[in-house]
Amino acid sequence: MFMLASRPMKKIIIAFSFIAFCLNFAQALELQNGDVLLISFNCYECRVIESETNSKFSHSGVIIKNENHEIRVGQSLGFVALYPLDQFLKNKTPGTTVSVFRPKEFQNIKNEDKNFLENKMLTVFNSVFLGAPFDVKYQWNNFDGKGRELLYCSEFIAKFLDHFLGSSTIPYPLTYKKNEAYWLKYFNGIIPEGELGNSPASFSQDQRFVFVGNL
Repeated sequence: MFMLASRPMKKIIIAFSFIAFCLNFAQALELQNGDVLLISFNCYECRVIESETNSKFSHSGVIIKNENHEIRVGQSLGFVALYPLDQFLKNKTPGTTVSVFRPKEFQNIKNEDKNFLENKMLTVFNSVFLGAPFDVKYQWNNFDGKGRELLYCSEFIAKFLDHFLGSSTIPYPLTYKKNEAYWLKYFNGIIPEGELGNSPASFSQDQRFVFVGNL
């Protein structure tokens, strides 16, 4: 007997349909290693970050295919790790899109060079960045007591891609003036105004990258 789906079931169906749509679109875009994904995460602090950077982006990830050549997203969220694309997308703010920016140097790369780059990127990721703790202080050069560098999301991507690009990331002075009350509480009264760093939005303004589409 045919039955109408319950509301929870409808939500599950819609969620899976959305993920399937994003994955199909990703295939149409032919996501490749080094592509930077800029996303609006669905959280209060994310709204503050977007306001502060005057952008629609509050988080970022980078495509790094695994040893089976499957698409994975490298991100710093708690710690640096590789995630399936659908897991990266699940926290997206409803009604928004994910923008993809590609290093210009990787636009017309040959297949044999692409395979070499994939292997090299995975090696560098596993040996240098995997497991690095998230930097809640948003400092460009910050290390824990064990000598491990702490990396926030866009910092990890910038420093990872600097291993492969002809020119390195130039950090810029960060500002926290738009939402000063929030940041005063977040940083326990001492805001690191003007300290060097970057943000997810900075990739959309970086001349080394080109916009290739939305997910």
